[in-house]
Amino acid sequence: MKPPEHIHLTFPLNVYAHSLYLQQGQVNYLHYGLVEENEDVWELGALAAQQRSTDLLLARLPPPPCRILEVGIGLGTLAALLMEQGYQVTGICPDPYQIAIARQRIHSGFRLQCLTFEEFNTLEQSYEVILLQESAQYLKPLTLFNKAHHLLSEKGQLLIIDEIGLRRCPQDSLEGLPLLKYSLAQAERCGFKLLEQLDLSKKAAPTLDYLLSIIQIHQQQLLSDLNLSAKQLTDLVDSLRLYQDKYRDGRYGYVLLRFEKTKTPYWRVVEITSNDQEAVRTLFERVFKNQMSKALWEWKYGHGRGMAMAAWKKGRIVAHYGGVLRELCYFGVPKTGVQIADVMVDEKERGILTRQGPYFLAGATFPEYYAGYGNRILLGFGFPTGRAIRVAELLGLYAQVGKMTEIRWSTQSGLPHLWSRIRHLHPLEHAADREIVNHLWNQMQGGFKEAIIGVRDWDYIQHRYISHPLKHYDILVVSNRFGGEPLGLVVLSREAEICKLLDIIAPLKHLNTLIKQTQRIVGRWGIPTLSLWITENFVNLFTQTGGESYPLDVRIPHCIWYDGPPVSEVQGKWWLMGGDTDFM
Repeated sequence: MKPPEHIHLTFPLNVYAHSLYLQQGQVNYLHYGLVEENEDVWELGALAAQQRSTDLLLARLPPPPCRILEVGIGLGTLAALLMEQGYQVTGICPDPYQIAIARQRIHSGFRLQCLTFEEFNTLEQSYEVILLQESAQYLKPLTLFNKAHHLLSEKGQLLIIDEIGLRRCPQDSLEGLPLLKYSLAQAERCGFKLLEQLDLSKKAAPTLDYLLSIIQIHQQQLLSDLNLSAKQLTDLVDSLRLYQDKYRDGRYGYVLLRFEKTKTPYWRVVEITSNDQEAVRTLFERVFKNQMSKALWEWKYGHGRGMAMAAWKKGRIVAHYGGVLRELCYFGVPKTGVQIADVMVDEKERGILTRQGPYFLAGATFPEYYAGYGNRILLGFGFPTGRAIRVAELLGLYAQVGKMTEIRWSTQSGLPHLWSRIRHLHPLEHAADREIVNHLWNQMQGGFKEAIIGVRDWDYIQHRYISHPLKHYDILVVSNRFGGEPLGLVVLSREAEICKLLDIIAPLKHLNTLIKQTQRIVGRWGIPTLSLWITENFVNLFTQTGGESYPLDVRIPHCIWYDGPPVSEVQGKWWLMGGDTDFM
């Protein structure tokens, strides 16, 4: 007997399909079904429950004939129903096995392409309806809404039924589902009006329970027929149980969303890619009257180090909100953050500081996309002026959680110190110097269990300072004169009348020794003043070494637009220095 075609589907779709097949003798759909509160899914049957979900979509379609694009075709069952009713259907899916099954079920007249939605290319305003039945979750919302707006005819409809995130919690690990509130906001920004929103979570959840049960009932047959390992199936069951928990506590939900295309947005919000490098650099030059070289852009944003959102108008970028990944020690726990960089608005657009303006569109979409609980990036930081942070506060994007302060010392070119010495680091010549950096960082981070500090290990120092395409820095190690034990590392940037102490890697107990040695070496270079920037909550550590403090109009923002750590958790907790700010 020939095995059913669905066993060739990619994992875990093959498990879902074969479980349904073994339990009920056939499989038509791969999506959730809908069960009423007073019903038993076992009595109703999965086929009937799944058909209800499809019927909800069918009931919302305009009468045939109309042109429909189905994104993600499953097994082709919905497309077959649509064609039977007289609709003109195009289906796209990147899975060749799903394509093969659909072609067996639909014999003619079905335009079918094996590619992703991102790759799909056709004429503008080609469709009156775009359908996504549990395929929207695999697309980035901006990609979905921007492209759908391009493909839909005037007043065309976008119809989605899918799982979605409803809320996020501090304990959430990396989440795959977009949040509903962000998706709705981004749909509006991309030129859609919400016509209908149905919460189907309670009706969908029983079919998740049913699926988990039949997988366990048919476990041995699944392992044999699909050539799976026991671990694969165990991991899948564990992940489904986690889904159950998230449905029960309201973190995950199941919704139907129906949108209507409206007029083309005045500004189009998009995610920046490497293909947009030239446009970003052009805006940088217009805004800052200075060039950003290709090498500098690559150093900041290349190889996955950075990300950005932009607002486009008439084919050019008019607002840019970028960020650079930073590994953090967050109250003693490793986390990933983002340092906001290159926040730029074209001078012709700067007067529109509202929630409809380009600055807000880019600045709000950025954290929605990249940061918060359940994301790789937990939180961000930056260095706006007082005026800039007040604008962001009025728009509801930021709250201030700290300030930067400058510390200055007069230098002195005295005799060498009795107990310590200072020398240049030579990591490219001596591998042991790289180990010194990591050793000092490991010692330093132990003193920051109650604070937030960016990781300052060898990888960071190598990229941030040694590999900078435009600037040269002096990296010096202070060590014990007799035993040779490294006490700390300093990073300096020389100017004519002042030397900036950009970074320190050392246990805090050695700060006084490091400052004294740095004053001496800078004095020997003939520079009269040593300066340092530090967050105000750590100023007293440096004034105790004889430095004088001077306030700066540089603030530390915290994003309040997204589901992430509250202001109270991070207020006054950042250790940030001049090297953190100097990303130009």
